[in-house]
Amino acid sequence: MLVVVAAAATTTSFLLLLLLTSAGAVAGGCKPEERDALLAFKDGIREDPAGLLASWQLRGGELMTQDDCCRWRGVRCSNRTGHGHVHVVKLDLRNDRDDDAEAAALAGEIGHSLASLQHLKHLDLSMNNLMGSTGHLPEFLGSLRSLRYLNLSGIRFSGMVPPQLGNLSNLQYLDLSITVTAHIHQEDQSMAPQLPLLYSMDLSWLSHLSSLQYLNLDGVNLSSVLDWPHELNMVPSLKILSLSSCSLQSANQHLPQLSLTKLEMLDLSNNHFNHPAEFSWIWSLTSLKYLNLSSTSLYGQIPNALGDMLSLQVLDFSYNDEEDSMGRSVSKRSNMCTMEVNLKNLCNLQVLDLDYRLSNGSITEIFERLPQCSPNKLKEIHLASNNLTGVLPNWIGKLTSLVTLDLFNNNITGQVPSEIGMLTNLTNLYLHFNHLDDVLTEKHFAHLTSLKSIYLCNNSLTIVVDPEWLPPFRLEKAYFASCLLGPKFPAWLQSQVDIVAIAMNDAGIYDTFPNWFSTTFSKATVMEISCNQIGGELPTNMENMSLERLFLDSNQISGQIPQMPRNLILLDISHNLITGHVPQSICGLQNLDGLDLSNNLLEGEFPLCSEMRNMSFLRISNNSFFGNFPSFLQGWTELILLDLSWNEFSGSLPTWIGNFSKLEFLLLKNNMFSGNIPDSITKLRKLTHLDLASNRMSGAIPQYLSNFTAMIEKHSAVNHEERLSGCDYKSVVTVKGQELVYDEENVTLVTIDLSSNLLTGAIPEDIVSLVRLINLNLSRNYLSGEIPYMIGKMQSLESLDLSTNKIHGEIPPSLADLTSLSFLNLSYNNLTGRIPSGTQLGTLVDLHPYDGNDGLCGPPLQENCSSKDASSMIRNKHVSGFDICPFSLGVVLGYIAGLWLVYCTLLFRKSWRVAYFCFLDNVYDNVCVIAAVCWAKLTGRTGERSQMSEVAWSMDSEDEEEEALQRPY
Repeated sequence: MLVVVAAAATTTSFLLLLLLTSAGAVAGGCKPEERDALLAFKDGIREDPAGLLASWQLRGGELMTQDDCCRWRGVRCSNRTGHGHVHVVKLDLRNDRDDDAEAAALAGEIGHSLASLQHLKHLDLSMNNLMGSTGHLPEFLGSLRSLRYLNLSGIRFSGMVPPQLGNLSNLQYLDLSITVTAHIHQEDQSMAPQLPLLYSMDLSWLSHLSSLQYLNLDGVNLSSVLDWPHELNMVPSLKILSLSSCSLQSANQHLPQLSLTKLEMLDLSNNHFNHPAEFSWIWSLTSLKYLNLSSTSLYGQIPNALGDMLSLQVLDFSYNDEEDSMGRSVSKRSNMCTMEVNLKNLCNLQVLDLDYRLSNGSITEIFERLPQCSPNKLKEIHLASNNLTGVLPNWIGKLTSLVTLDLFNNNITGQVPSEIGMLTNLTNLYLHFNHLDDVLTEKHFAHLTSLKSIYLCNNSLTIVVDPEWLPPFRLEKAYFASCLLGPKFPAWLQSQVDIVAIAMNDAGIYDTFPNWFSTTFSKATVMEISCNQIGGELPTNMENMSLERLFLDSNQISGQIPQMPRNLILLDISHNLITGHVPQSICGLQNLDGLDLSNNLLEGEFPLCSEMRNMSFLRISNNSFFGNFPSFLQGWTELILLDLSWNEFSGSLPTWIGNFSKLEFLLLKNNMFSGNIPDSITKLRKLTHLDLASNRMSGAIPQYLSNFTAMIEKHSAVNHEERLSGCDYKSVVTVKGQELVYDEENVTLVTIDLSSNLLTGAIPEDIVSLVRLINLNLSRNYLSGEIPYMIGKMQSLESLDLSTNKIHGEIPPSLADLTSLSFLNLSYNNLTGRIPSGTQLGTLVDLHPYDGNDGLCGPPLQENCSSKDASSMIRNKHVSGFDICPFSLGVVLGYIAGLWLVYCTLLFRKSWRVAYFCFLDNVYDNVCVIAAVCWAKLTGRTGERSQMSEVAWSMDSEDEEEEALQRPY
C-alpha cells in the first residue's frame, strides 16, 4: 500500500495507467475455458456451508460482466501473463474460520479441471475437506507449471506425496502440513490415530524446486526418508523449513558441504531424535534466526556451537512434559540435557525456552552465561522444571527488555532481588513452586508498570506493603497461594479491577470480606481464597460478578447463602459455619457443574433443582439436611460423585438410582435410610466407591455384583480427565479398622462399605469377581451363610472386615492367597474349623482377627484342632453330600410300599372300605365307653345311671352302623 501511495504521489500518469489496466482486465473478462474449468471444480464440491462459491454461477443477461469469473469470490485475474490476455492467476478458497473450522469447510474433491488454469500462480485450498473419494493428493497439480504458491495445509490427504510436484520449477511456497485431529469432531477424536496419513519415501523431487523458499511438511510421515538432510541440502534457496511431527529418526547425518546458507527458520519439533545433541549438523546453520527443537529426544550436553549462532533470535529446546493438576511434571524422562554453553555473544537472542529440558544446573551460572549485550534484547526466559538450584542474581535488573521470566517448579532458594522491580517491560513473572524465602516490599514492584501475571505461590514469601500503597500495575492473574498476605485483607487489591484469576489460599488472612470485594473483582472468573480465617458473611451483590469457579472453603464464614454469581460452574464453600436453608436461587445456576456445601451448619430439605442437569459433582455431607432421597436427582444423569453422608435423610433408596450411568462415588453413610438396597444399584458400572454404612438398610445384599465393571476391569475405570477439575475428591473411608482420608483425585480407592446396617442373608458368591476391590467392609450386620469359597480371587483386597455377623462354616483356604491383605477382621461370628495358614495371614496375628469364634482352632489360636477332628469329619461329610446306608433305604421303601398297598385296596373294594370304616367306628365307640365308665368311677357315678348310659351308647352305635351301610363311598 505504501508503494502504491508513493508512486501516486510521484506521478499521476502511473496511477492512470494502473486504472486503465485494471479496467481493461474487467472489460476483457476471464476466458470461457477457464470459467468452465472453475465451474467444473465447483461441481466437485458437495458441501459449501459458508457459501464461498455462491457467486460462482452464470446469470446471463445483457451485462457480460455478470458472467466474468474474475469477479467471483476467491478468484483473481491478470493480463500480465506475458500473452496479453486476461487469465486466472489466483484461486484463494482458504477456510479462515478458527473458532469452528468444520462448520465452514468446503467438502468434496479437487477437480482435474483445474489443470486448465495453466497461468495459475497462487492456489490456496487450505483447511478444507477436499480429499475426494480416494483421499490422495492429486498428481495433476504437478502440471500447473506457473504455480509459485501452493497451500493445501489442513486437508487430510492420505497416501504418498506425488513426486510430480517436482515439476513446479517456479514454486516458491509449498505447504502440505496437516494436524491429525484437524476438522475432526470432538466425539471422533479417539479415532484420529487410526486415520491414514500423508507420507513420502523419497524427497529427491525437492531438488527440482530451485526457487523454493518456504516448505512446510508438518505431520507428513517421513520415517522412511533416512537421508532427509542430504535431500533438503539440495534446495539452497530455502529460507523457512518446518518438519514438525514427521517421525524423523535422526539428525546426526554428516553433511560434507552445507548448502542451506539462506535458511532462517527451522522447526524440527516433535521428532524422534534419540542421540546426543552435540552430534547434530543443525548447530552449523549459523544463518538461523528461529530454531525449534522442542519435544525431541536429543540428550547430553548442549554443544558450544550454539554460542556461534549469532543471528539466532528464538531458541525453543523445551520438552512438552506431562503435568499434574498443579502444572508440575509427573513423568520421568531419561533424555535430558546439561547446559554449559556460553550465550554471551548472542546479542540478537530474544526468546530462550528450555522448559523441562535440563537435568539439573545452577540458576546463577545459567544467568551468567546469558547475553550481556547492550541493549539487551532478551524478552523471554523459560527455565521451568529443570531442577535448578542456587539464588537469583542481583543484576537481573539489567535485562531491561524482559517480558516473561518463567522459573516455575525448580529448587531456587534465597531472596527475590529487589532489582527485579526495575524491569518496566516485565509482563509475566512465574516463580511458583520453588523454595524462595523473602519479604517482598514496594521496592520489588516499584517499576513493574507492565505486569499482568504474577505467580508466587508455594514459596515462603511474605508481602508487606503500606496500607495506602497504590501498585503501578493492573494485574490480570495473581496467584499468591501459601504467601503471607494477612492478617488484613490486602487493601492494595482494591485497585486491581482487571483481575480475571486470583488465588490467595492459605495466605494468613484473618478478616472479613471488604465492601469493595464484589465490584473490584467483577471481572474475575476464577477465585481461590480457601484455607484462611475469613469470617463474617459472604459478600453482597455477588450475583453481578463474572465468577465461574469460586473456592471459599475452609474459612470461618457464617450467615446464610446469598444469591450467587449466575455464571458459576463450580462452587465450593465447604468447611465453614454457614447456616440456614439452601436458597431456591441456587437452582437458577444453570451452568453449575459442581457444588460442595459439606461441613457446614445447613439444615432443612434441599430445594428442588430439577433443571440442573449438567451437575457432575454434589457434596452436601456433614450438615443437617433431612427428608427422603432427593427426587429431583433422577434427572441428574451426569453425576460422577454424590455425597449425602452424615445428614438425616431417611426413607428407602429409589429404584432409579441405577440410572446414574457415570456415577463413580456414591456416599450415603450415617443417615437413616431404610429398606432393601435396590437391585438396580448394580447397574452402576462405573461405580468404584460405594458407602452405605451406618444406616438402617435391611434385606439381602443385591446379586449380580459382577456388573460393577469398574471394580473388575482397569480399562473400565473412568478417565480422571473426564472429572470436573478443582473438585474435592477426598473421602473419609472406614478401612483397616480406622477412618482414613483418601484423596482420590488421581488415584481411586475401590471400596464397598455396607457396615452397621441390618442386612441379612448370605454374602453373594459373585462378589469374588470384584478383583480391583481394595476395601470390603460388611461388619456389624446380621449376615449368615458362609464366606465365599473363592474369596482368594480378590487379589487387590487390602482390608477385609466381616466382623459381628452370623457367618458360619469354615474359613476358605483361598483366604491365604490374598497377598495384599494388610487388615482382616472375622471376629464375633460362628466360624468353625481350622484357620488357614499363609505367609500374609501370619502377619495379621496382632489384629486379633478371629476373636469370638469358639469353633475355630489352630494357629494363631491356642485351641488345638486334634480334639475336634471327629466332629470336623462329620461336618465335612454333611457339607460334601448325603451318605445313606442300605438298611435305612430298605426301611423307607418298605414303609412307602405298605402304605400304598392299604390305600389301593380300599380305593378299589367297596365292601372292604365299609368294613374298615365300621371297624374304626367301633374302636372309637369302645374307647368312649371305657373313658366314660372310668370317669364315672372317679366322680362317684354308679348304679342305674351308669347302666342307662351304657344302653344309650349301645343304641347310638347300632343306629350309626345302619346309617353307615346306607352311605355311598
